[in-house]
Amino acid sequence: MKRIFTYILIFVITCWMFISLLINHQRQQIDFIAVGDNLIHPVVYQDANNGKDSYNFQKMYRPIAPYIQDKDLAYINQESPLGGDDRPFSGFKRFNTPSVVAKAVIDTGFNLINGSNNHSLDQGTSGINNSLSTWHKYQDKALFTGMFKSKNDYNKTPTINIKNTKVSMLSYTFGTNNLTPKSPYQIKYINKQQIKRDIKKAKQHSDFIVISMHWGKEGSHKPSKKQKEYAKFLAKQNVDVVIGMHPHVIQPVEWVKGTQNHKTLVAYSLGNFLNGQETGTESNHLGGSIQFKIANNHNDTKISDVKWRSIVNHYEMTAPYNNDSRHHFKVYMLNDYPNKLADQHGLQYQRNANISKSQLQQITTNVIDERFLDNNSY
Repeated sequence: MKRIFTYILIFVITCWMFISLLINHQRQQIDFIAVGDNLIHPVVYQDANNGKDSYNFQKMYRPIAPYIQDKDLAYINQESPLGGDDRPFSGFKRFNTPSVVAKAVIDTGFNLINGSNNHSLDQGTSGINNSLSTWHKYQDKALFTGMFKSKNDYNKTPTINIKNTKVSMLSYTFGTNNLTPKSPYQIKYINKQQIKRDIKKAKQHSDFIVISMHWGKEGSHKPSKKQKEYAKFLAKQNVDVVIGMHPHVIQPVEWVKGTQNHKTLVAYSLGNFLNGQETGTESNHLGGSIQFKIANNHNDTKISDVKWRSIVNHYEMTAPYNNDSRHHFKVYMLNDYPNKLADQHGLQYQRNANISKSQLQQITTNVIDERFLDNNSY
């Protein structure tokens, strides 16, 4: 009888251990998504205007929200700064975006928000402070980084804890449109020595390191020599993923070899997200998202199931060829974007542009390696 009881006890303990390991494994797997430039031009915030001092941006993100909300980590580049509602809102070249866009971004599901780009200083020091104070309201839901208020903040490693995995994000920009920061500790520029120091410090406590790089040539689907150079440099530091932006069009994704058999996933440019860019063609309204899984097993993190998903920035026109009449801005996954809606896109009235769904699919396959594509990619 005692022997039978012992066998039953061993069986129960074994089952419990197996279930515990299974649950632990499920907890450690993190679903990640990243999108490109959230660039709020005047036509976008005017379209969001519900009346005096009231804006509804949520409706613009609604078609894509389910894809963001079912992820554990969701990255976005907030290209246009939230410079302060006490001053006029504005677009290119000195952006100032209504602060309520932050709530829409958070409600959509983004929780990894980059503020380091060439427009970071558009509204000066007070603009940086307003951006920081606005995003600070959501610190329990998201990590905002790329702008800093003090030397102490500048030297910290921005980190978010997801499913017992510490994910750090380090953000850098090539420049700030010839605007000089009032303090050397407001923005981090692309500098190999600085980056190397930051990565070394992050590795002391981080399980996974994301690098946000504002780099490249606007309008080019091909990474520049500098982008390639920095991608190799970052891979040698054995970071996990590099997310690129600034070209306003999509660029390739690739694995770049590091050291000790490590590989770094590099998405050179995810293009535009929600935006009202007036110049350009369909390429500026075709964005992308990179999605993958992060497995953290005994402090060994691995990336798997890397997939590309193309995105469309949709809008319509009340008056053909009148860019000021653009409205109904919404962001869709290309796979969900019906041909009927593509036929209504305002770019149909843009000379030298082809906004058909087949054209957007063609650009996707021309730029993105097929190993990152599947039936849902476009």
